[in-house]
Amino acid sequence: MNKKKVAYLGIKGLPSKGGAERVVEGIVNHLSRDFDLSVYASKTYARDYDPGDIRLIRLANLKGKHVYSFSLSLLSALHALFFEKFDLIHVHNTDSGFIVPLLRLKYNVIGTSHGYAYKREKWSRLVKNCLRFSEKLFFTWADEATCVSKSITDELKARYGKPVHFIPNGIERPAAAEDPPHLLKHRLKDTDYICFAAGRVDPTKGCHILLEAFKRIDKDVRLAVIGDFSHKQDYSEQLYSMADERTAFIPFIEDREVLFGIIKKAKLFVFPSTVEAMSIMLLEVAALGVPIICSDIPENLAVLEGNTTYFRSGDAADLAGTITRCLEGYADAAEQAGLTKEWVVRNYDWKNIAKSYKNLYNKLTD
Repeated sequence: MNKKKVAYLGIKGLPSKGGAERVVEGIVNHLSRDFDLSVYASKTYARDYDPGDIRLIRLANLKGKHVYSFSLSLLSALHALFFEKFDLIHVHNTDSGFIVPLLRLKYNVIGTSHGYAYKREKWSRLVKNCLRFSEKLFFTWADEATCVSKSITDELKARYGKPVHFIPNGIERPAAAEDPPHLLKHRLKDTDYICFAAGRVDPTKGCHILLEAFKRIDKDVRLAVIGDFSHKQDYSEQLYSMADERTAFIPFIEDREVLFGIIKKAKLFVFPSTVEAMSIMLLEVAALGVPIICSDIPENLAVLEGNTTYFRSGDAADLAGTITRCLEGYADAAEQAGLTKEWVVRNYDWKNIAKSYKNLYNKLTD
């Protein structure tokens, strides 16, 4: 019996470095036995990567933040329409919503929202309006729609008056390197530092809030800030100017075991994002058993359902006080982290979550 063919559009490619790519990676790793899977990818992003049983369709695309995703999504859709024959298309990210009506000319389409693209501060008003329109096309034209955030799912149902399935992100149990070389290089010692980590560090990740809070903390503790600071130079310069000698800036680490090794040895992990959908990073850190302090935005509250410590989003003073209390009552924070680890591993296993996507695929291909 031939497997049904499913293609994924709307991401940069594999291997994942975060965001929606991480979600697609989790889905395909668990459904490749049941379906014949193809992932559209940028030639520059997916260079020299062997995905095993997954077919990577590498395409050229335009450069620049305003046209990169647009051109890759459009070329992927045209390629699928004129050169391929799939049984189903799975489009990720609502900023690719403009291709859904095109794909519907030939295919059934599932669309997965990873949050509100137009809430990112990097976009101009014109681009944000375009992204809103793309979201409307996404939910109007998709045969089935899903969202990774419970709170956003409820909002989308009300806004578009159609069913939207809540399917959370999942995780694999993260492996952590025992002796990450970055610790010695940046003079970090086990559990003597607070950690922040993100892929691309933009203002919505809240690093500036953490740095402002850290100035107010009079404790013998350091701060490790990990991420890609290259794409938004003015913001990166602001972060550098806010930091003191206790702060170590570490460039983005692609090797996840090394990254998780640094995070696992941290005393606390701070997640101060002001905009999220459902952060896989947050789940993975929880699965490492590290005490977490995160912003109280609805999406973060929904992810861990109160099983961690929160601070008022955007409030550096409240964050400083929360960090101080956790450091002073560290035994309680560590105990809570152990309980949170058990809860996350139990509730966000990819093996179970992938079954929800499998059911939708079967519904639209039978």
